[in-house]
Amino acid sequence: MTAHAMAGDEDKSLQAGMNGHVTKPIDPDQLFATLQNWIKPKANRAALQKPAVSIETSVEDQVISAGEILPESLPGFDLAAGLERLRGNKNLYRKLLLDFGANYSGVANEIRDALVTRDFIQAHSLVHNLKGLAGNLEATDLQAAAVKIEKLVKGKTKKTLSDSENELNRRFAALKNALERTLKAVDTISPGPTGEKKTISSSRGAMATVPPELIQRVTESIKAAVELGDVMKIKSIAEASKSESSAMAPFCDELVRLAENLDLDDIQKFVVDLDT
Repeated sequence: MTAHAMAGDEDKSLQAGMNGHVTKPIDPDQLFATLQNWIKPKANRAALQKPAVSIETSVEDQVISAGEILPESLPGFDLAAGLERLRGNKNLYRKLLLDFGANYSGVANEIRDALVTRDFIQAHSLVHNLKGLAGNLEATDLQAAAVKIEKLVKGKTKKTLSDSENELNRRFAALKNALERTLKAVDTISPGPTGEKKTISSSRGAMATVPPELIQRVTESIKAAVELGDVMKIKSIAEASKSESSAMAPFCDELVRLAENLDLDDIQKFVVDLDT
């Protein structure tokens, strides 16, 4: 898996000994098709059917009004392409956008500081990461600006700066403006209600009859799976736990929902709060 997507890069990967070549931003269909070529299921493993995915609002999405999940359009974003990349998961897309807004407001200053100190390795790393994230979120304007400045800072040194310093300043200004517009657009998305306290409270009440040793075993298993980032394991533990005790159903259903949205931080908080 690589960001090298130029003509001839795939041949280079194969010549270097790779079995396949998947470029970023990730296209789920390409990724799964490549994995399927090399990962064969065990003969006794039940066949898994890929669920039909609709871009329309799901039953779960209806808990929050359509405008609070995602707007019909967002300046600087291709929302249709972003939803397609995430298999139509509006809640996950919304969460990723809000996380971006919360965590990347200061990245322009970090890039500027790296450029001022002529730390082009750090500048390239920051720009490259921003470019990849923008691509995954389908923040088209920001991605385009990041691509342009990345070409200038990649491999740049203090000795080679003089001939392109003015161009670099222009490219940085364009990146900064694109980032500000993108963050402003994301800021228009309502955080919406999380329902976390209600869910935890209801889960505690339902699990009052569950043996403490079972709760401890399940929560410790979930914590270990979270540390590994293994959402499939989390879902598997949740489903198995429901079969052991029907009283754990609300807790397990919430775990499955969070796992499907890749909310590892929320899973960690959910389990810790329930275990205290």
